Amino acid sequence: MRSETHLGYWLGPLEPLFADPKVSEIMVLDHDRVFVEREGEMLATGAHFADRRALQDVIERLLLPLGRELTQAQPFADGRLGDGARFTATIPPLTPAPTLTLRKEVAIDLGEAWQDALAGDDRPLRILRAWVREGRNIVISGAAGTGKTSLLRHLAREIPRGERVLTIEETRELDLARVHPHVVALETRPANRAGLYAITLDDLVRLALHMRPDRIIVGEIRGKEAYDWLAALDTGHRGSLTTLHATSAQDVPERLLAAMALAHAMPMAPLRQRVLRLLGGVVHLTRDADGRRRPTDIVRFVDGGVEAVWP
Repeated sequence: MRSETHLGYWLGPLEPLFADPKVSEIMVLDHDRVFVEREGEMLATGAHFADRRALQDVIERLLLPLGRELTQAQPFADGRLGDGARFTATIPPLTPAPTLTLRKEVAIDLGEAWQDALAGDDRPLRILRAWVREGRNIVISGAAGTGKTSLLRHLAREIPRGERVLTIEETRELDLARVHPHVVALETRPANRAGLYAITLDDLVRLALHMRPDRIIVGEIRGKEAYDWLAALDTGHRGSLTTLHATSAQDVPERLLAAMALAHAMPMAPLRQRVLRLLGGVVHLTRDADGRRRPTDIVRFVDGGVEAVWP
């Protein structure tokens, strides 16, 4: 008999792992190769599916409520489950075997976690919380899995409760309605089978400008939406929050410029000055070998240059 998770999805051999509160991520490399991240440590498990078809059945079951499917033409998909967990799935020929990555929404006391990682230093969070209240435009940078989204969700609590917040994401995971009373959540939509009716991040950034936002929060900037986001900041929208993949806080302006170049061919020098003028500050996050996530530096941009704020 197939057991059902509280989500209503059959996860088969993954169910005990999904139910484990210490497991934050489940990574299926093939039907007989399943890894988890438990308390920051990557571990192999004995969990396995009967065969690749059984694994693909679970993937299809996850996609069904979302109206999505994997095909030879579209061999990857991602989505969000009912309790906030995210998943990404692939099938051949994109990968040699079907794969599935499930990232659970794990409750984290960010203040406690950072103080533990920073030997009790609470200045980084105090600085960032004050910046949000001041209405600075903040970029949270770092590699995948460093806690960027967790920090963004945490800082959203500092937005004054009388302000209207618009969130823009490819896959909704911020769920700021839990921490703020006035949130409009916008989510992109992939094209249909005919390649039509896609709604992109840059579409949503432009749309947000017509919805009377006090704060515009973009879950992650990766491409040409950077140009529209910067244009929104230049029209007087303050206090924006977003995340960006970067190797350091100082690298963020160049990463934004590279993203904007995907949308418009224009001289970089004046655009760079515009970026530096509109960015209020950057916090860069890393993940240690023991799994602990922490900030490494916080900078702000003044007079066209970079100023270290912490440490």
